[in-house]
Amino acid sequence: MSETGITLHAHLPLAWAAVQTFPQPLLAEWMHGNLICLHALAALESHEEKDTSATGEHAAGRLEAKVDLLLQLVGELMRKQQPAPPRVEVTLGAHEVVWDAASPIAAGSEGVLTLFLSPRLHWPLALPVHVTGTQGTKVHAKLIHLSEEVQEWLERTLFRYHRRALHARSR
Repeated sequence: MSETGITLHAHLPLAWAAVQTFPQPLLAEWMHGNLICLHALAALESHEEKDTSATGEHAAGRLEAKVDLLLQLVGELMRKQQPAPPRVEVTLGAHEVVWDAASPIAAGSEGVLTLFLSPRLHWPLALPVHVTGTQGTKVHAKLIHLSEEVQEWLERTLFRYHRRALHARSR
């Protein structure tokens, strides 16, 4: 599916909204939010992967655990204010996405996917897409209008998830 071959396949909260145009201020807002989300996920997940056996790292780990708890509490408040959309089967690549749509979406349509990558961080990615085709309820779309920095961080995130999946399989 992806040019790099690395994809994330999961059941994730996802919402679709058709968009006629992508004004630059709105795209800039989405890309800024996407960067915050992808940076936060990387920071949270690096904490999970660290070995906290050394004394200094143990203290840092305790501090990060407190920050993690705070993020979880804030996330819970956000979920109560704005619940996540329903979970659907999603395959996300660096340049395209496939998801199981609840209602038909025509090829050639453009819109934005709101996609929550982690249950620990109630902050969605806003991904502008161009629908390239459908197969039954599966919608195939190309990611469009991503900034270079968001594109780079999305690829890093997908690689990190891919590496974690390989590590879990080898256990």
